[in-house]
Amino acid sequence: MDSKDNKKTEETHQVHKNSHFVQAFGHAIAGIGELLVRERNMRFHIFAACVVLIVGIYVDLGRSDWLWISVAVFTVISAEFLNTVVEAIVDLIVGEKYHPLAKVAKDVASGGVLAAVAFAIIIGILIFQPYLLPNLQMIFR
Repeated sequence: MDSKDNKKTEETHQVHKNSHFVQAFGHAIAGIGELLVRERNMRFHIFAACVVLIVGIYVDLGRSDWLWISVAVFTVISAEFLNTVVEAIVDLIVGEKYHPLAKVAKDVASGGVLAAVAFAIIIGILIFQPYLLPNLQMIFR
């Protein structure tokens, strides 16, 4: 790539540090949008979080219950962000080639999401069981 092509890239894509908060905020919003477009699992996590929100409102969760639900939801979402970053960086570095360390990086990042989801499920069961179990027992009687 010659210097003319390099200059054109710099003109069309930002290659320097953000100059102000609004610019950084715009890039953060673009990153969230990119994640929602690229990652089916993130869309599922957002859908599941909306279901939990609706059920939580329906059963009138208390303040501490909402705190735990929020921690669980944002743990999963944060893990998915990190997983996507790892996948993108690994793909950038190895491209279409196979490398055993690339597999390790991707598998461990994916395992982090799985651990976060397991945490969220446990929290959900602990929080919602007292509200939902009596309703389920009434349905099946």
